[in-house]
Amino acid sequence: MLVDNVEIKVKAGNGGRGLASFRKEKFLPFGGPDGGDGGKGGDVYLEASNDLVDLASFKHKLNYSAGNGGVGGKNKMHGLNAPDLIIKVPVGTIAYVKDGGEMVRKIDFRTQGQRVKVARGGKGGRGNVHFATATYKAPRDFQPGEKGEQFDIHLDMYLPLDVGIVGMPNSGKSALLSAISGARPQVAEYDFTTREPVLGAVDDGKGKIIWAEMPAIIESSSSGKGLGCRFLKHLSRAHVLVFLLDATSPHLAADLACLRREIENFNPDLAALKYLVAVNKIDLADSHEEVDRLASRLASDSIQVLPVSAVNGTGLKELVESVHKMVTEDVLSQPKEPEIIFRPRPVDRRD
Repeated sequence: MLVDNVEIKVKAGNGGRGLASFRKEKFLPFGGPDGGDGGKGGDVYLEASNDLVDLASFKHKLNYSAGNGGVGGKNKMHGLNAPDLIIKVPVGTIAYVKDGGEMVRKIDFRTQGQRVKVARGGKGGRGNVHFATATYKAPRDFQPGEKGEQFDIHLDMYLPLDVGIVGMPNSGKSALLSAISGARPQVAEYDFTTREPVLGAVDDGKGKIIWAEMPAIIESSSSGKGLGCRFLKHLSRAHVLVFLLDATSPHLAADLACLRREIENFNPDLAALKYLVAVNKIDLADSHEEVDRLASRLASDSIQVLPVSAVNGTGLKELVESVHKMVTEDVLSQPKEPEIIFRPRPVDRRD
């Protein structure tokens, strides 16, 4: 079962306390204070990794703590700094950092190796060497270490996909994905064969694009009927949607309207994504009149309607080429992130 959201607790390490000690050597009975500072507590980082496919690794462990800093030593020795704790999450995860139930930070992990500090370790306390003055030469004062930060973090994972396949039960979504990619989803003649998203890489000769088959949608899925719309959130990463219809259905327009309505009810932003319609099982249809009628109706909105067959390969090449062209156009139309240029501060010799 795909685990795509969990809530964990993280705590950075506390700083080590400073030490109150005095230098004692032969012929030096009053050596003065020499207590060292405590070490720093470990920080907590989240790091994106392609090695993880979901959040199942967090299912049995929800509390994460970094180590505490070491206590200061004699002879002004600094306490040991605790190592940082690095928690790996799948690429495509959004972390909502909450303090006292209120969200204070949102982090989107989109690239491999992206690392963000989410909890800062406490500073080490000062030893008694820092409290000596001309009139207070033997201080026994020292500072405890600072407390490390702690937060609740809600992790919400989104699959890294470019194209989403959406359709009703038994419309041939699994068969289509297995026909155009190396994915091998379960294919059967009963409804709701697919119970979680299945990814497949499709190569059109110019590059690979990730397609994803979504579990079947039926009337009132947005209200929780059937498998509901739990996994439709992953479509927010998609550039293009492919609405897959069954050519043997006598009501293609009504089927498409149902799919569009359920998606819009779930999230209106998904309804604004670019899409085309693929009519599968065209080899089993007695007539193409219903397909032609739907194509003429959608032509005014420049929506493509492509008859295909996942079994004998009819129209699959044209479908892949059309979808990949739409994905490329959508990627190029999106605003580019501003380039970050590091300009070091000029060095002034007087500093």
